[in-house]
Amino acid sequence: MFRSTVIIFLFSLLLSFGFLGGLPASADEYDDAKVAFGAFEDGLYEFAGQELEQFRQRYPKSKMLERVRLVLVLCSLETGDCRLAETVFAELEKPSRSIQFGIEPAALKLRLARCFLLSGDEKKAQDIYHKLINEHPQSESVMAARFELARLFFAEKNFVAANRVVTPLLATLGSTKTPEFALDSQTVYWIAALSRYQLKAFKATLPLLLVIVDEAAGFNLTNGERQDLYAITIESAWHCKKAKTLKNILSNWFRLPEKELDLSQLIPALRLAADLLQSRDRLADIRGELVQVVGYDISKSDKIVLYGLLIEIERKKEDSVALKNWLKAVIPLQTPASPSRLNHLRSLLLLNYQQKDFAGAVRVSRQLLKEDKNFWQEENFYFPYLSSLNEIGNCSEIVRCVPSRLPSYDKTEACGQRRCFLDLLAGNCLQKLARFDDAVAFYRLLYSHYGDPLTRVKLLDTLHGLAARIDEGQKLDDWISSEVVAQFSLDKRENEKLLRGSPELVLLVADHFFRAHQYAKAQPSLLWLEKLDLQKELADQVTFLLAEVYFRCEDPAEALVRYQALYENESKEFRYLAALRLVTIYEAQGSSRKRIKLYEDLIAWEQNPILKAELKRKFETLKATDR
Repeated sequence: MFRSTVIIFLFSLLLSFGFLGGLPASADEYDDAKVAFGAFEDGLYEFAGQELEQFRQRYPKSKMLERVRLVLVLCSLETGDCRLAETVFAELEKPSRSIQFGIEPAALKLRLARCFLLSGDEKKAQDIYHKLINEHPQSESVMAARFELARLFFAEKNFVAANRVVTPLLATLGSTKTPEFALDSQTVYWIAALSRYQLKAFKATLPLLLVIVDEAAGFNLTNGERQDLYAITIESAWHCKKAKTLKNILSNWFRLPEKELDLSQLIPALRLAADLLQSRDRLADIRGELVQVVGYDISKSDKIVLYGLLIEIERKKEDSVALKNWLKAVIPLQTPASPSRLNHLRSLLLLNYQQKDFAGAVRVSRQLLKEDKNFWQEENFYFPYLSSLNEIGNCSEIVRCVPSRLPSYDKTEACGQRRCFLDLLAGNCLQKLARFDDAVAFYRLLYSHYGDPLTRVKLLDTLHGLAARIDEGQKLDDWISSEVVAQFSLDKRENEKLLRGSPELVLLVADHFFRAHQYAKAQPSLLWLEKLDLQKELADQVTFLLAEVYFRCEDPAEALVRYQALYENESKEFRYLAALRLVTIYEAQGSSRKRIKLYEDLIAWEQNPILKAELKRKFETLKATDR
């Protein structure tokens, strides 16, 4: 444009050459000027410049000197002699007069600044740009000057200056300008947005970035450039707390071809999105994106973080199946014994236990045992472990841990139901392992720790069941009966309620008194038991003992009723003894006929030949007497 403008200028110059202020030029001046201007018109800028320089020296008083200087400036700009162009431009008496020839002074300054810029003297170029902006504020060249100055500042990372210079250009975008001064809107937006981004002015940055996002197709951005744009837009949206904007940008990002995704930028952006959405309780909005990214070949640390976000999502959704899968995926990636890994192991343990995956619960518990030094201090975790061991039938491991690994008993506090369950479980395991003496010792230890009456009664009941399996069983039963008498007297209503569920203990007390020939003391317990709805075998035992007590206390009427009941009910265990006692009672009453039937039954039941012979002898004697 400059050259065509100058050609027009020269043409007009030659039509009236030598007439400046009405005064003609000499023939020599005319000829020399004609040669110089002709060379310039032909593009021989170096030659034209030399001729113009000589003209300046030969005709220092020439009326055409101002025009010669103007063309010399143009020649110098064409040949890249910025210093000469600057010097000659400064000599112009009235630079504004160049407008008479179609050349705006601001445009000349713009070209001069560009000349220095191309030569590498950026500081000089900046100075000229600043002068142009200050001295010609209405010129269209100001836009170009601002644009080029903004690029310089941005390249120098002087973001404050770049933002200051480029901001006025934003308002001019979209307006119609001459081709020479038309702005590259993409670059303007980028410089403005990135300068503000670097200055952390995110509220001012975000609208500009969104314009670029909306016009990305028109800007012909590559997928790599789009991802650069998306990354800083998401960061800006995060700072501005714009969750919806952030989610939309992230959605655009995931529409790019998978093979072109820049994970080094995508993952930090995804984490920022998660952070903001998490604070709004909307983390599940990006579940699909998180699932997609964890499937890529990414760093272990990134996977751990993303798995953690997915775990949080599934917890809130209460999706135990998905939660279990994510926990199983993240745990192997984490450092053993790290707080995060321990928390995930604990979660997986509880999840397996809730889902009745007892083998899985045991596996996780064993891993925790290796890594968590506080495992045995936390009932919420050791209880599922030991319970799961019970479910899979691993008694050996249970008795190794209970009670040796559990917290010590605190006699000042009542043991909880869970602890009691585990203790009883361990005792039961000792029985299953046929370690009966150990089981007795363990139950007696529990009896000394538990003060709850119901628990103590259960322990005494269990110990009574074990008495038959150990060598000193009778000694154990004696101790149990003494405890029942001392601790659970039937004189108290609450003890009666407790012992209704353990009638064997009351019977044991009665039996203990009976064997000590303290029949009067045995009687109240037996009478109490007789009123209960007991199983047949136990009821028969109570009936027999009570009959014996009455018999030995010389109350044959009460004894007779009970012996007769045992005999008529054909009690397998007591009918023989009942029949013998009935024989004695009937003999005292002188009833022969009833004794005959009893002897017949006794002879039929008796297996010992010696006793059988004696019964037959007595039977014959009875029959002979009865005749």
